[in-house]
Amino acid sequence: MQIKNIFYIKNTKKFLEDKSLIKKYQKEIKNGAVIIIKNLFDKKKINILKKYLIEIGKNSLPEYQPVKVGAPNHHRIVNNDPRSFVKGTFHQFSFYRWNQDLIDVFEIFEKGFWIKNILSNRKKNDFLQIKPNYNDEFVARVSIQFYPSGKGYLNEHSDPVGEHQISAPLVVMSEKGPKKDFLTGGSYFYSKDKKKLFIEEIAQVGDLVIYDSSLPHGVEIVDKKKIKNNWLDFKGRWTAVLATNKIQGSENVRDAIDLQNSK
Repeated sequence: MQIKNIFYIKNTKKFLEDKSLIKKYQKEIKNGAVIIIKNLFDKKKINILKKYLIEIGKNSLPEYQPVKVGAPNHHRIVNNDPRSFVKGTFHQFSFYRWNQDLIDVFEIFEKGFWIKNILSNRKKNDFLQIKPNYNDEFVARVSIQFYPSGKGYLNEHSDPVGEHQISAPLVVMSEKGPKKDFLTGGSYFYSKDKKKLFIEEIAQVGDLVIYDSSLPHGVEIVDKKKIKNNWLDFKGRWTAVLATNKIQGSENVRDAIDLQNSK
């Protein structure tokens, strides 16, 4: 299935208060539509957040941490890591609700989780407990990903959806185009004519992009020709995934499927 329609929502308050609209967009998402919530997040806060993460990335050692209740905030380099279900190259920063951080990442993106939960027929604050429940099999995670120019990509894949989430929506954090953050590549899915539809070409910084994450999508290598760029330059593409992840070892839902490695 390809992306069939794109809907832009400017009045978030009206959308959340109208049950008929929620049902309409639930149906549209399941039928292959993209819902773009305009200007949901503060652009200034996003820019401050990126500077904060660059400092963390440059001045602390990356480490691998499994997804589990009580996990610490952390960052890691994913460079074709064999532990990953989907092959890719990017710098990942993970934040959980029970951890405190200087910039309060969950406060920045909380509205995105509310919208996702409501569209998933969940209570607004599901999975957002500050005090974790150690019987939980799903946890809310803000996964901020930086794709360095000349290196960053993620194989085409399919993510699990179900009663825990209708989508793992993306937050646009970078601009695409001449003299912008990056020029070519980036996140994509497929349009009705089976061509790649790039997210940063239909949405802007601060927008929330919601779609059926089980549909084929990926990240085409960012600025493929800039082969001399390195990790510490932090030149490239930023995005955030507002995910409800199953904990390590849970069999409640399937894992993500790498559609390129499975061919």
